[in-house]
Amino acid sequence: MSDSSQPRPIRRLTVATQLYPSKDILFTPQAFWFGESHAPLLGWYHPARKRDLGGSRQCGVVLCPPFGHEYMVSYLSYKHLANTLAKAGFDVLFFDYNNSGDSADLDGDRVAIWQSNIRAAAAHLRQIAGLEQVSLFGLRLGALLAASVATDIQASALVMLAPAVSGRAYCRELQVLRNMSALQSTSSADAAEPSASRDKAESEKQINDDELTGYEFSAEMRSSVGKLDMLKMPAPEMPVLIIARDDLTGQEEKLANIWNQSNTHLHLSSSPGYADMMRPDAHDTKVPEEIWLEVAAWLSPLFDIQPAPANDEINLETAITLQIQEQSITENLVSFEELVGVVSRPVSPVSQPLPTVLLANIGANHRVGNHRLYVKLARDLAAAGFTVLRFDKAGIGYSKPTPEGKENDVYANGGLNDMRSAMQFMRIAFGSEHFVVGGLCSGAYFSYLTALEEASVKGVILMNQLVYHWNEGDSLEARRKESIKSTHFYVKAIRNLQTWKRVLRGDVQFRQIFVKLSQRVSKRLHILSQAFITKFIESHHFLGKVARQFRQMEARGTEILMIMDAGDSSVDLMTENFGRHGVLLGKSPRVRLEILKGADHTFTPRWAQKHVTNLITTHLQKRFQAASANAER
Repeated sequence: MSDSSQPRPIRRLTVATQLYPSKDILFTPQAFWFGESHAPLLGWYHPARKRDLGGSRQCGVVLCPPFGHEYMVSYLSYKHLANTLAKAGFDVLFFDYNNSGDSADLDGDRVAIWQSNIRAAAAHLRQIAGLEQVSLFGLRLGALLAASVATDIQASALVMLAPAVSGRAYCRELQVLRNMSALQSTSSADAAEPSASRDKAESEKQINDDELTGYEFSAEMRSSVGKLDMLKMPAPEMPVLIIARDDLTGQEEKLANIWNQSNTHLHLSSSPGYADMMRPDAHDTKVPEEIWLEVAAWLSPLFDIQPAPANDEINLETAITLQIQEQSITENLVSFEELVGVVSRPVSPVSQPLPTVLLANIGANHRVGNHRLYVKLARDLAAAGFTVLRFDKAGIGYSKPTPEGKENDVYANGGLNDMRSAMQFMRIAFGSEHFVVGGLCSGAYFSYLTALEEASVKGVILMNQLVYHWNEGDSLEARRKESIKSTHFYVKAIRNLQTWKRVLRGDVQFRQIFVKLSQRVSKRLHILSQAFITKFIESHHFLGKVARQFRQMEARGTEILMIMDAGDSSVDLMTENFGRHGVLLGKSPRVRLEILKGADHTFTPRWAQKHVTNLITTHLQKRFQAASANAER
């Protein structure tokens, strides 16, 4: 085995060893691990801008995130809130609960675990910032959790945005939204088919009450959340700011009236911004700057600016060890060219060199991936012997803005350069020589571009890729308006009575769908002619550009894995370029096409997440571990 297969020692790349150097105050947020060693938490520390203010307010603020999809779409806004509060003189800690984000998984009562996480975050912020006073901020379920422990941690103030006042009502609301979703309806329709036509594997592909938009939502969790009710809690003896949601009428006013009877330091606000932040897609979210400024303005008078005391040097932990499938792996927080990420790798060196896996962002979602898909995949791959980097491209998560100064720019022109920067970093820091690049949706697009350009890419994983070419000036909104679902979806839907009712009501853009489907038929006929010609003439000249590029990748020795949901428009895009079942890709064993049913675009059902994770892990093991073993003989 060559020395290059051994991971090189890495430095603490993301964390400063000194909190506040005397002349050059550090304002950059710092990522670190904290909490119990067997189940560490990932946090972002935003130090107060002491030099700008001539001191600090000597109060920390712990930001308690919401649950599930609400956490994903509000992530960018939380980062902006942390920056706003740091500029106002507060030391801020934004963290992920156990079983969420980048933090470790932990069995047990979710509510009790998350309450314990908030207590740990408050204690750790007091320690690293040298503070006595700590305030809490929470959104939705995060607000309910914060309120439930505010007295325990002796919080100095409590801020809640659109709080889930009643845990029971909150659970009912989420269940209603889940039952209204298209995915749930499809699953229910499938379940109604005669059982004789369904095999065991299909019966396991059902979405039940124990999951919600891809996250665990078990009966135990619903019961624990349901026991929390602010209307029955004693009013906290601290200043409280409640900001009502602006999309629906909630219970904020009722709560304020009850708490006001014993807490005269309570303020109810109706500032707009919540609805625009909590959009279905993280790409569409708008940071509620007005609300964040209001929060800072409300908190600031409660804590006077005080001279900054001298601080000792501190170290924030950037590496942890986890047990995944009875294997020990390490996770390192890394930063390169102002891009941030997490490297997962096995503790014990593997017996043969394996390629490093890079996971590119799914749309505007940060590196954990929708439903934590990338976290689970990275850790499973690390347990199987691979080194994996999940990172945020420019404009996503905590990485720097794009060169144009944008955030949430899904198909930013600099995405390919970010992938190259990640590869170069892994070469220098970990001795990586070869790579597998992969991603879902826009992550698949940039993985595809990288595989075309970089000879060191030995494998590519493309999940539900919707674009093979993106022109500068294109907009995601325009692409969405022009796109329709897969032909398979419409063939299935046309047999459903509900579809015809929607057509008669005018809810279906029938003309647009008809035109698009006609175009698909024309393209497929063209593909059939290409397939017929190439069957008799061994030449790539008759293939379209994308098909030629894939053939060239395969000829170079690149392993190609394409995974799609049958109802996703990525299937039709693939068919338009490669023919039915990818016939124009040839019969090379290096090309593998997997099409799932009922998985949706982001593999929301938990069975789909598990299936995709297992599929990718076993695929890479088979293709690269076996190849490495043969090379050593």
